[in-house]
Amino acid sequence: MEKKAHFLKALHWQIFLATVLSIGLAITIRALDLGAETQSAFRAPFLFLGDLFVRSLKLIVLPLVVVSIISGIQQMGSTSKLSKVGWKTLLYYMSTTFIAVTIGIVIVNLIKPGVGLNLAIPGGEVIKPTPILQVFQDIIPPNIFKALAAGKMLPTIFVSFLFGIGLLSVGEKGKPLVDIIESLNTVIFKIVGWVMATAPIGVFALFIATLLDPKLADLSVFFENLFLYMVAVVAGLGIHGFIALPLILILFAKRSPVAYLSSLAPALLTAFSTASSSATYPITRERTIDAGVSRESADFVLPLGATINMDGTALYEAVAAVYIANAIGVDLSFASQLIIVLTATLAAIGAAGVPSAGLVTMIIVLEAVGLPPGGYVLVIAVDRILDMCRTTVNVWGDAVGAAVVDAHLEKMNETSS
Repeated sequence: MEKKAHFLKALHWQIFLATVLSIGLAITIRALDLGAETQSAFRAPFLFLGDLFVRSLKLIVLPLVVVSIISGIQQMGSTSKLSKVGWKTLLYYMSTTFIAVTIGIVIVNLIKPGVGLNLAIPGGEVIKPTPILQVFQDIIPPNIFKALAAGKMLPTIFVSFLFGIGLLSVGEKGKPLVDIIESLNTVIFKIVGWVMATAPIGVFALFIATLLDPKLADLSVFFENLFLYMVAVVAGLGIHGFIALPLILILFAKRSPVAYLSSLAPALLTAFSTASSSATYPITRERTIDAGVSRESADFVLPLGATINMDGTALYEAVAAVYIANAIGVDLSFASQLIIVLTATLAAIGAAGVPSAGLVTMIIVLEAVGLPPGGYVLVIAVDRILDMCRTTVNVWGDAVGAAVVDAHLEKMNETSS
């Protein structure tokens, strides 16, 4: 009988423990009332450690996004399949993700978590956001190597799409390169695992640095705003999962959301408990096929969806970006929030289907509107429970997508027969 691993070996429990310890230590230091100068001196090494952790996250973002997108496109199998249903599948994914992000932006602007905190966040100075027209123009880079070197994510995502489709179109001639991409994907996931293994230390350092911020006069106000942020994320996920996606299922797949949801319950419960759409994939596939979706549609849509369809993750990143902006006293303009909608929609494509991957790609969203990547620390304390919720929505979105594509294929077959 295999011995069960100790629960403290799980990363999310390590992060939770690090968060609790950092809160306890920060409260103790503040209670001692050592004076501003001594408190700042105590805070300095944690700022340094936190900055190292943020740098390591930024280090892996670009390669993670590139290989995830290219690898996901290769799962389409052939250009004939791509031309047949691939574009409609991608359109579905982009549309539902855009809807999810928009819902999140509306909800967070209504609830307004973080307003009035005026915190200072380690990880860089706030800069002026790029004008919206410039953002769209920069998606097509005149020099991809320059864009890669500068860490510009939107042009990187665009070129990754272009390269992935080109690689798919050359067929067998591109097979050696496809094998290399798959190997790179495996290696990068391993490196991501190493970086995330340091998360408890990074979170401990960043959270202490934040809680010892001299601008944070009242800790209770901070935790009240953190709760409001959680409410905004869960409310947005609820609206998308229980209203938007069921409406899409009714309108485009002509299916009963209640019956389909009932069939998918084991997969959704697994997604909630593991916080991993990739780990849930075998169960999602089985339950989707049992619910009446053809094997062809399930095998095409679900693997791709586990890689690039992240409705819940995109919504969460958008809400988190606005919350962080509110917390550090940045009033985001309408144009900046449009940039968040666009960037969160595209960044979610590069989020791996593993626990806490959304925290890595969140850096893309934060930097797109000039927010410091260290703002990530404001949401890490409650990330695990929100990760479970958003992953459930991700998997539900994949399953709905499979049903929609299957209905489209049935119509195509009826027309051609």
